Amino acid sequence: MPAPALTIRDLRFSYPDASWALSVPQLQVEAGEHVLLVGGSGRGKSTLLQVVAGLRELGSGSVEVAGVRMDTLRGAARDEARGRSIGMIFQTFNLLHGFTALENVFAALMFSSMPVAEHEHRARTLLSTLGIADADAEVDRLSVGQQQRVAVARALAARPAL
Repeated sequence: MPAPALTIRDLRFSYPDASWALSVPQLQVEAGEHVLLVGGSGRGKSTLLQVVAGLRELGSGSVEVAGVRMDTLRGAARDEARGRSIGMIFQTFNLLHGFTALENVFAALMFSSMPVAEHEHRARTLLSTLGIADADAEVDRLSVGQQQRVAVARALAARPAL
């Protein structure tokens, strides 16, 4: 049986200059399960996702993604685990400007274990499925909605666990 996509135990996070803290006693998300985070602005949704992805250091507890303890990894090892196991869509998309839609999806595949020979087919298939007719168009020339779909394709490209 595969490891859960996400396991959180006793997670605590707070900003150094704030008394507010994020606290998640326990959360487990199985592979294939869908979870929706709902809450007002400033309630910790993005912070939780950043902690899970290792973009912020948690104060205490543990975060495991696809069987890998993200909270124990540092530097390149954490970056590699994130690239292999987590697909993220940022609020501002964080696309590589001056690059094409296809090249933006390739960026995510550089960290995957997928054979290089499959990268172009996977990227073009995702972009087409998401309604991006011209994969070779520079992202700066795409509408905001199209840019969002390129970000979705990039997040899904490597078939991440989370």
